[in-house]
Amino acid sequence: MTHDIDEAIEHFAACGFRLALQPLGARSGRIEFNAISRACDGMSFFRTSFEEPVEIRHHEIFDGFQIVTPLSGSTTIMLGDDTIECARSGSILLDMREVKSTRRSARSENCTIQIEQRLLTHRLFELTGAPVLRRLRFTPQFDARNHASQALRAFLSALDRTMLLPALEEAPHSAGRLSALLIDLILEILPHNYQDALSRHANAIVPKHVRRAIDYIERHAEGSLSLEDLVTVSGVSLRALQYGFQKFLGVSISDYERSVRLDRARRDIERNPGERVAVVAKRWNFSNFTRFNTQFEAAFGISAVALRTSRNQHAERETGE
Repeated sequence: MTHDIDEAIEHFAACGFRLALQPLGARSGRIEFNAISRACDGMSFFRTSFEEPVEIRHHEIFDGFQIVTPLSGSTTIMLGDDTIECARSGSILLDMREVKSTRRSARSENCTIQIEQRLLTHRLFELTGAPVLRRLRFTPQFDARNHASQALRAFLSALDRTMLLPALEEAPHSAGRLSALLIDLILEILPHNYQDALSRHANAIVPKHVRRAIDYIERHAEGSLSLEDLVTVSGVSLRALQYGFQKFLGVSISDYERSVRLDRARRDIERNPGERVAVVAKRWNFSNFTRFNTQFEAAFGISAVALRTSRNQHAERETGE
């Protein structure tokens, strides 16, 4: 807790949030900030309280989303020419790449969860089994009449009102499971541009011949795959197999096979960011590095090179602590 703007900014920076605070009144008032910025990889929990109105601007573009739940007062988000207002009765989900600034009213208190884009994109790929070829986009404001959205908002609010958040600092495995639960809730409850694909996959029973081909692709992703091999393994004609992938997964065989290789490359980069991206791309049979990086960014919302840089910076911070 502090009354000094510069001290508050330093505290934010220590938790990985580089931003500027501009009082909108004659004085800054009391500022409170509590955060768990490394409870689990790619997700941060924090609570902020401002006694006086303030404007917040971020110095760095965060490639991900924030769920903001006002506990008191109001929050106004400037998104280019658009403005979103949220008070105690609602919650908002923001793509942080689109946020210009945030204004908080006097006596405002927010519970916020920040999630990297890659976590949601990867989980969406796991749930649908299909490549994420367009950036994931959400409808910013929750529908207050939707019981599922109300339940999610209550859950988010409860995170901060109980002893759960402090406990996560000493329970990293539980924090990881909590993040997985939150990601699934967000993807299943909140409206976004992949809802139809998610619903189609959830309601579909993938036939055995398609499942056999999927299992074969995942087991042999590092080697060379041929359609003849898949036909043999699946036990049906090529035409029937192609139809099965389109009907039950919504993608072609080649798109699915490429998405598996992209996901394996992503895992390698995250596990070993010291390895050159070109080496990882070659390992997973991507001969054209430029095309690989383009496809990687389309699938996961971040380029392979940018992910490697981010993971290296994260490792350096962890080593320096």
